[in-house]
Amino acid sequence: MPETPSKYQTLFRGTLNVSVVLIGLASGVAQLTEIPTPVGQWVLTAVFLACLLYFVVRLWQIVFVLKIRELKTDLKDVTELLAMQQAGHRLYRDAIQRISDREKPLFSETLEVLVVIGSDDDGDRFVEKRVTTPEPLVTHRTVRPIVPTHTDRLARLDEISFKTLRPVGGTITALPLEESRLLRVWLIFDPAMATPTEWQLEYRPVGLWRPLRERGWDQLVWEDRLPTASGTPSAFTRFQITFSFPDGDQPPSVKERQGYGRISEPERDARGRWEVVWQDEKPAGRRYVWDLTQS
Repeated sequence: MPETPSKYQTLFRGTLNVSVVLIGLASGVAQLTEIPTPVGQWVLTAVFLACLLYFVVRLWQIVFVLKIRELKTDLKDVTELLAMQQAGHRLYRDAIQRISDREKPLFSETLEVLVVIGSDDDGDRFVEKRVTTPEPLVTHRTVRPIVPTHTDRLARLDEISFKTLRPVGGTITALPLEESRLLRVWLIFDPAMATPTEWQLEYRPVGLWRPLRERGWDQLVWEDRLPTASGTPSAFTRFQITFSFPDGDQPPSVKERQGYGRISEPERDARGRWEVVWQDEKPAGRRYVWDLTQS
């Protein structure tokens, strides 16, 4: 059974046939130069030029098709390489998360959080100020920034303007470990913490407090970590949160659902915003849930 010619063979044969026709026409034009009839010469010349144009277009088509085939091959190779790199990257991230989950904190820490409820989505902000005392050394940490969960949108580190600050003694590198509906970040300290160190996180989870602004109530959940290597139920030695609400006629309300910690009465700051301070002087690895209301 005869083989069906490929697309490239068909193109080549067609171009070869046109070449033969061009050669024949060129010979005919040369022979007609002695014929006095100009109409015949013009007709044959026009046919020759048309065939020449067709030949050029056909040749360009062959070059174009071959180039497209080459680019498709290159694209396939690059796509396969990228898929392999992404798979390897996921393995590294999963391994780091497993290692982090198995480690117990080798430090004690005080934590002060400023929770800013903006007057609009862009004004929502978190500032976490920490003083970490290594026992004996801290090289890295993982943290979970608070991000909106009332939508199905994936959380990305570059979308929350995540910033780190280590005022004295080094830098902090932040790398995303998990970017889904929740966010997990790996923090690498350079150099490692060997003495009590003050550092800070700041990020803007746009739209986090939209439900509070729209319906007048919402909640904040904070999971304390597992027991430390020293056997204490929490790495925190003091935990404080300052809730900053937009200006309003009525004061806001903040209540910890289980009654943990102490809560101050709402007070206005110098800018006219309402502030409520909650603190727990003896954290014990708890799950905190605060109910917030503002009319």
